[in-house]
Amino acid sequence: MGLAPSELEVITPYQFSLLREGFNQRQKIETDRAKYIAYWVYKMAGKVVENPVSVEQFINPNTDGASLDLEKYIEERFTPEAMEQYDRLFNPKKYAT
Repeated sequence: MGLAPSELEVITPYQFSLLREGFNQRQKIETDRAKYIAYWVYKMAGKVVENPVSVEQFINPNTDGASLDLEKYIEERFTPEAMEQYDRLFNPKKYAT
């Protein structure tokens, strides 16, 4: 949170709570910002993706509240065909004729 040990001695618990809440909000903003940047990288580099997701789905992929089954998600998204498309996109020299 960026507090020196000496600062902990002079602030009240209420002030500490405000600092903690502000830190948590800043972390959420930075996380959303990083996701937004990653989304645009995905959009620019992902021209070969057949069904691109929207920015809302990218930033909050699990809005229905259900837990995400990562193994199932990976199996659905990273099929051998999709992996070949990614390979062609990121290794063009390998497939150059």
